[in-house]
Amino acid sequence: MTDMTQVLVVDDDPLVLSGFKEILARAGYSVSACSSGQAALALLAEKRFSVVLTDLFMPRVSGMDVLNAALGADPDCVVVVVTGFASVRGAVDALRRGAADYIIKPCEDDELLHRIRLGLERAELRADLRSKELDTEKMKAIAQTAVTVNDQINTPLNVILNSAEYIRLKRLPETVDVKQSLDFIVQEVAKIKSVIQKLATAASPSRTREYSVGHHRMIDIDPPRVAALPTDHHHARKQRILVVDDEQFMVHTLTKLLEVLGYDVVTAFGGREASEKFAAEQIDLVVSDVHMPDMNGLELMASIKSQNPDFPVILVTGYGVEDARKTAGEYHADGFLGKPFRIEELRQMIERALHSSAAA
Repeated sequence: MTDMTQVLVVDDDPLVLSGFKEILARAGYSVSACSSGQAALALLAEKRFSVVLTDLFMPRVSGMDVLNAALGADPDCVVVVVTGFASVRGAVDALRRGAADYIIKPCEDDELLHRIRLGLERAELRADLRSKELDTEKMKAIAQTAVTVNDQINTPLNVILNSAEYIRLKRLPETVDVKQSLDFIVQEVAKIKSVIQKLATAASPSRTREYSVGHHRMIDIDPPRVAALPTDHHHARKQRILVVDDEQFMVHTLTKLLEVLGYDVVTAFGGREASEKFAAEQIDLVVSDVHMPDMNGLELMASIKSQNPDFPVILVTGYGVEDARKTAGEYHADGFLGKPFRIEELRQMIERALHSSAAA
């Protein structure tokens, strides 16, 4: 202990007050003394103390009043009440009201110092625990912010990337400057995606998301390049893909790209609408966002596969593929992509899923 530890001693008995003050000063505490509860209340209103040692029974303003004032000024204050042997019940009541400990006078010097040290140690532990809890809450807030930002940025990035690739696929206009600009867009989108993924990982490296969708498992098959499988050109009609997302521009750009690739596209703005269209129309494959307010992609997939376990469903998300990899053993999908993704990745994934479905 150092002289920085401020102690207030309150007792209406001058001999007891003088003795306590001498013991504590000799032990290295900075001691202030009051001979009445009223004087103690006035001092507590002006100054903070780490420890208050107060007699319990004093005229006019009691030790219980001093206890309440000390804890009201500083909840971490260590209040030790002093009482006679016949008044232990009053000390127990003080403990219920927040006193750290009590001593019965007369007491040994070592016992007094030991009780005060214990009280200070407990107060320090409580302060450390609160600090750690506060740090935990801060990290949770940072992690939640990172997750939200991750999703809110990745979806617009995917729209930008898809729009650039749509222009490239349509070859409008096909000039060196335009091609170079489109290359720049793709490169910069990839850089932003990398930064966002690092932010989400740093903020919450163990974060996973859980959904109540039974025992389905989701498998990430999002490699840089997947070997293209031959497309069956002998269908009497175009293969029809149901695109599901609650973001209008995401649905619009993805639809345009898939139409350029030769698919017939049906759109739905949410899982419930998608479920209705899946039941009403002839669909060959579903590409769905995972996070949607009315019915998420995993719930939609569970509904579809409960009717046809071999029906191909590809899921996409703005939360990145890292979390999906962690849940790969729990869910099952025919493909998974993290936004923003290249249309070539999606094209190859669609071909693979349709090929597997046809084989099944």
